[in-house]
This record gives sequence, C-alpha cells and structure tokens, in this order.
Amino acid sequence: MKKFFRRISRREGVASVELGLVAPTLITLCVAISDFSIVYHKQLQLSSALTAAAEYAFARGQSETGAALASDVASFTQAISAVSLGSVTANFNGGLAATNYYCVTGSPATYSGPYRSGATCPDGSTAGQFVSISATYSYTPMFGANKAFLPGTYTQSVIVRLQ
Repeated sequence: MKKFFRRISRREGVASVELGLVAPTLITLCVAISDFSIVYHKQLQLSSALTAAAEYAFARGQSETGAALASDVASFTQAISAVSLGSVTANFNGGLAATNYYCVTGSPATYSGPYRSGATCPDGSTAGQFVSISATYSYTPMFGANKAFLPGTYTQSVIVRLQ
C-alpha cells in the first residue's frame, strides 16, 4: 500500500498536464484578441484614407465641381487606402444639382435647399456645396466565434464642405 501512495505523490509530468489543460484556452484568447486588434487597425486605416480623401476633395473642390469631382475623390480614396476597400462612393451635394447651395443637418445627412450662395441655414450655418464620401470594407475573423462580435462589413463616411 505504501508503494501505491508513493507513486501517486510523485510530481513528474504535472507541468505537462497543466500545460495541456491551459494551452488551448490561452491560444484561443490570443487569436480572439488578434482579431479585435486587426479590425481596430483596419478601421484606423479606413479613417485615415477618408481623412486624406476629405482633404483632397476640399483642395480640388475650389476648381472642380459636380460628378467629375465626386469621381476623382472616389478614385483617390480607393488608390490611397491601405485597406482593400469593397466600395467607395462620393456624391456632390448629395446627388442634387451641382450649381446650387444646400444646408446639411443630422446623421445620416439631410440636405435642404437649394439656397443662394451665402444664405443662412435654419440652424444658423451658411449654405454651401458638399461632397459626401463613404467607404466600406469586409473582414472575416480568424476565429469563428468572433463572428458573433465582429460584423463582417465596416463603413465610414465623411461630409466635406467645399464653399
């Protein structure tokens, strides 16, 4: 009987058993964390691309308007993005007349008008011309369970006042 208790009380191999029990949990946790960090990084890249596109639209908006400007901005956004974008859309004055001035309120944006240049909007701001830029990208999580927490498509948008 003493031999049996001596055999049970030995500590050889305990670390291997503990590692075998804990390792799957640690690996799952690391993969899940990396999924969230990749999505966060991609969102920052998308935000940077839209910021650069907004600056580009503002600079080009002084000399170019309408559908041509919207097309240039969409192409520029797609070209500079570090993220593989699914779609980029750019609209001048929300798809309304390019020669008019509008007021933009709310989220999602609502265009009211047309107004004359320099007119005061109901909220006290000045009517202007705008370019709205929207970009989306898709991400498939490495860890299947993260699909419940991470939506597959991410969209960001910005509206730039040109004048």
